[in-house]
Amino acid sequence: MLAFTLRRLLAAIPVLLGITVLAWLITTTNPNGGPLTSILGQGKSVPASVIAATEHKYGLDKPLPAQYLYWLRNLARGDLGNSTTEHMPVFAAIQQRLLPTVLLLATVLILREVSDISLGLYAASRRGSFFDQLFTVIAYVLYALPTFWYGLMLIVLFAMALQWLPLNGMNDVRLSGTVFGTDAYWQYFHAHTIEAVTDLVRHMIMPVTVLVTSGFAASSRYVRASMLGVLGQDYIRTARAKGLPEKMIIWKHAMRNAILPEVTNIGLALPGLVGGAVITEQIFAWPGMGRLFVNAAQGYDYPLVIGYIVLLGILTLFCNIMTDIAYAYIDPRIRLA
Repeated sequence: MLAFTLRRLLAAIPVLLGITVLAWLITTTNPNGGPLTSILGQGKSVPASVIAATEHKYGLDKPLPAQYLYWLRNLARGDLGNSTTEHMPVFAAIQQRLLPTVLLLATVLILREVSDISLGLYAASRRGSFFDQLFTVIAYVLYALPTFWYGLMLIVLFAMALQWLPLNGMNDVRLSGTVFGTDAYWQYFHAHTIEAVTDLVRHMIMPVTVLVTSGFAASSRYVRASMLGVLGQDYIRTARAKGLPEKMIIWKHAMRNAILPEVTNIGLALPGLVGGAVITEQIFAWPGMGRLFVNAAQGYDYPLVIGYIVLLGILTLFCNIMTDIAYAYIDPRIRLA
């Protein structure tokens, strides 16, 4: 197991370097001006002397390999420059938006996996039943719904027509007196914990509903298909021939092998905890990483765009490694192959 883990870690090093090279090149060689436009401003008339001085100050007059090595050294130090849209260091801007995204998507991931596994396994064990057919129809309908339309319809119904839920955002400023994440908000949170938590949960209901119900459809069908494949294996037929109860066969013998592919889905979903749900966060004005990235891209904030892409790439690579290790731990045939 240790040798398998070391091999995966060593193989990740060139991939990590490739991620940084591609992220840096895509933004630095952008035809809209790249980092220089981000520093001086889009569409502004700037004297040539100012352009030359700015290029020299930030090392943009050097060859591309030298610029990359300079940027890579700063990345190793945790310095990606300052965000031109947020007016703060890039890592500080990311840190500020990280908690809302993790709070939202961790809730979504937990609820989605519980529903994926339980509904998928139950539908497979009741193949051809009314529940299985109804489950199939609902899953495909939810999978086909456009996220932006689905979210807008929830807003129209529950926030505007019925007025049961808040329209958007993460907290009611009229109650807390400030937006989420500020020092004043945390003072309000400690003084009125129940009210603050209730307000936060009410704001989370619609975006969580959109992400859970639209995302679980594909994964739950995947679990169902995997379970049906396992139920056709010889050892399941042997267990039934021995007279074991069906519940024991399903939940003890078949489930462990059936949910193995779901480990991959979980590993692929984990980077989204930091990457954010771009469309959903825009619709519900959720102050997370997805919305931060959209604003940075629209504002030609290249340092923040690079920081976001690199962070997401590193997390994706890390989660893939953890998924492989988890797979090898659950199924010894993988690490012995």
